[in-house]
Amino acid sequence: MEQALELNLSSKRWQVLQPAIYLISILPGLAWAVLLPSTSSRFVLFLTTLSVILIQHGINVLNDLIDWKKGADTEKELSWVHFHQLNLKTVSTHGLVSFFLGTFLGTLLVFINHRPEVFIVALPLLLLGYGYNASQWTLSYTNLGEWVTGLCYGPGVFGCMGYLLTGEMTKSLYLGSLAFAFLAVAVLLSHQPPQILNDFLAGKLSFAVRYGVKRTFFIAKVLFLNSLFLLTFIFCLNSNSAAASLLVSAGGILLLIQQIKKQVSPQVILISSLALTLWMLSLKVFGGLL
Repeated sequence: MEQALELNLSSKRWQVLQPAIYLISILPGLAWAVLLPSTSSRFVLFLTTLSVILIQHGINVLNDLIDWKKGADTEKELSWVHFHQLNLKTVSTHGLVSFFLGTFLGTLLVFINHRPEVFIVALPLLLLGYGYNASQWTLSYTNLGEWVTGLCYGPGVFGCMGYLLTGEMTKSLYLGSLAFAFLAVAVLLSHQPPQILNDFLAGKLSFAVRYGVKRTFFIAKVLFLNSLFLLTFIFCLNSNSAAASLLVSAGGILLLIQQIKKQVSPQVILISSLALTLWMLSLKVFGGLL
């Protein structure tokens, strides 16, 4: 009986990984897998995406640590603080190791690909991302949180990833950066309403605390739908025939119609965006249409 209980507690602890939340870092890589020519290195794309995942994971862990210290998200069972059994030093080490591993890998890829100019954009945004909720400044507790999230995942992840791989500033790079900025902020806003009371008590000036639940969900949906539209448009720009554009548009329009009346949540936003991207990727891999 005790062994069964211990096994159940152990499996519950591992649920803290929550793989779905890492889709926000994986989706830009999948989008570039669609947009890049078939001659581009998929291994470099994989390593670039991995570096983003490691950085996000590090910030997520440090986020849980800072929230715990400030009294926010204390009701959150799936927390890295609980995973490490309230050993805050271990939580801090875990987060910092992951963050610096991702940073080291990304830096290595920049030099291997001879794109040092990427640092002009990447380094300030990396520092912003760290400052978002992994440092003493905790920008997520200010009204700058939404702006930082959009900048980091838009130009910071999608934009820098694209330039690293192609060395070109294209329409797809600009529009994709905007699409992923919208997507990241939509995920952030849709996550806030359920924890609005705890955020308020902890002094966290989230969008939901400042503007209320109704407006937060509305803005999240608007940003989400705009991100779907932009992604569909970008994939259409890169299609190689009228038939391909039609199939791309059909997939995007159907998804947009389906999502209009749905209540937004991080899972709904991320899974829907994944479905759209995988549809485009399947057209490219199996149909040769992109």
